[in-house]
Amino acid sequence: MATDSIKAITESLPPASDYLTYLTILESHLSADVLPTLNNILQDAELTQNIGWDLIHLLLPMTGGEQSLKTIARLGNPREVVLKVTEALQNLDLDSVEEDTKDDATKDQPTDIDKFGILINLLSVLHPRIKTKYPSRFLSTSLMAILSAFRPTNQATLAVISFVHTISGKKRPPLPGRKSSLKIATASPNDANPDTSAPDPEAQEEDPREAAIQQKLLQSFVTHILEDYVNHNPLEWATRLQESFDPKKVVSGKSLGEAFKDDPVRATRDIIAGQLVALTIDLGLTNYKSLFEAIYKTESHPSEYDPEENYPSSPGDIPLSQAGSLFLMTSFVFASILFESKYPQPNITLFPDHAKLVSHFIGTGGPQLIGSEEAGVVDAILAIGLWLEHTNKFVNGPLEDEDYLQHLQSLSLLSANTPSPSLRYAAHVLTSSILHAHPVDRVRLTFITDTLEHCPYEALKASAVSWLKDEIITAYERKSENIFASTAALAAAQPYLFPSNAAISEASDEELVQELTQSFPFHMAVVNFLYFIGAKQYSHVTPPGMMAVVEEIYLGPLRSAEEKAVTVLGSGELDTALGDFNDVKVELQLLGERIAMASKQIDEA
Repeated sequence: MATDSIKAITESLPPASDYLTYLTILESHLSADVLPTLNNILQDAELTQNIGWDLIHLLLPMTGGEQSLKTIARLGNPREVVLKVTEALQNLDLDSVEEDTKDDATKDQPTDIDKFGILINLLSVLHPRIKTKYPSRFLSTSLMAILSAFRPTNQATLAVISFVHTISGKKRPPLPGRKSSLKIATASPNDANPDTSAPDPEAQEEDPREAAIQQKLLQSFVTHILEDYVNHNPLEWATRLQESFDPKKVVSGKSLGEAFKDDPVRATRDIIAGQLVALTIDLGLTNYKSLFEAIYKTESHPSEYDPEENYPSSPGDIPLSQAGSLFLMTSFVFASILFESKYPQPNITLFPDHAKLVSHFIGTGGPQLIGSEEAGVVDAILAIGLWLEHTNKFVNGPLEDEDYLQHLQSLSLLSANTPSPSLRYAAHVLTSSILHAHPVDRVRLTFITDTLEHCPYEALKASAVSWLKDEIITAYERKSENIFASTAALAAAQPYLFPSNAAISEASDEELVQELTQSFPFHMAVVNFLYFIGAKQYSHVTPPGMMAVVEEIYLGPLRSAEEKAVTVLGSGELDTALGDFNDVKVELQLLGERIAMASKQIDEA
């Protein structure tokens, strides 16, 4: 059968048949067995110039078709083939393919991730062949097609890195690290060698402005790839920086820094992200002025009625990715701290620079959506903030109370709402550090009391209780004569710190359990705080008569509610459809123990 097919595609070669007829014959006889013969036939540059572009969709799904595709990329009409390759990219569905699941020993058809690598490998051969006045127009179309198809898997990202290296002429080898088993198709030196490729049949002299436009296109492209990769492959910059700044708090055996060295998945992420960053440096994107301009630039939208306007006419028309620029800056800072790299650090401060970054990326849809941002963006914002706070780069110029409080509010909402526990903790650490660093005690107290009064999140209100405790301890240890060393701080916080619990006694059994479960973090923090201020050394900060009021309106009703809730949970009478209450019961019993300890401490004071 294979012999008959080989005979058919050999004997019907033009001029025995016209090109269209020959394509039909090829399509009907194409199989893996005839691919070596087809590749030999395609060495005829004239033939491949006429039919190569129309074989892309036939060869791409075939095992073993890659060699013929490379021949088409070298010898076919580069303009026609580029269009077919970008069309094929747009038909891929990388979402439906799981990475690294294919057995290398099988002869399965290539997955869409495999096809993605093959296609952009072809583009790395094709683009250097195109000799036209405006090659950036072809490059722009290809880069948009790649971005449209791209999904931030390791295999796809490595393929992109290899492509940009080849297109830009940079020599740095884009190889994965030792812990990675990923294999990607790359253009061999012979594939990209102009001496082995056919010339562009429609060659024109290139516009002298094109080199700068193409470089900016590649810079922009890589920042968009970096944005996608970091947002989908957590690098945990903030947590790793915090570990390096405060190593005493790292739990033995749970260091993320060690995990990123020892865990192959994390190590590969780090390596690939590092290659993307190195690629931007190779492309000349190292100026912080350019990065900040990209972050804050308002993107203009060209007219949809004139397709010519969609092509850039100058480097300034090509925007870098805003988040990608943020990630690049964060990478420079991170590498300079953890790896002692020679990357320069940006000359910025917490106020106004970090506050401006936060307002630009966090809560842009309103404070109610803070914490729903991409994890990579939150990580980068927190990492830069932790670095600035650690290096005491606090303020440059006047600092208005409103700006300060707004910045703290955004960061504190991140600590309450971000899904990642490590990012919540990093946001809490940063918020606490910035709060305690403000030189004016009344401003610090204002933020604490505002959080206690207005915040709808129990965990964040619990943080506010800890901030108040830290301020009182610091004032005592430093013998400070500020508001936290007097009764004024507790007098201001008392209505929100010890709210009335009278209404809880009227709740149904189910409502009572749900209310205590929801408010557990806050009540636990407050009860522990009561135990703390019950100590003799802090008696000077307690307003006269406050403890009696606290017992009457807050602690007493809370004690009764806790006891009743534990009894209800122990009876088993609540609807089991509401969930497993074993953990809730344990929490409430712990709360009851702390209430008893606080009461005893108060009585003995």
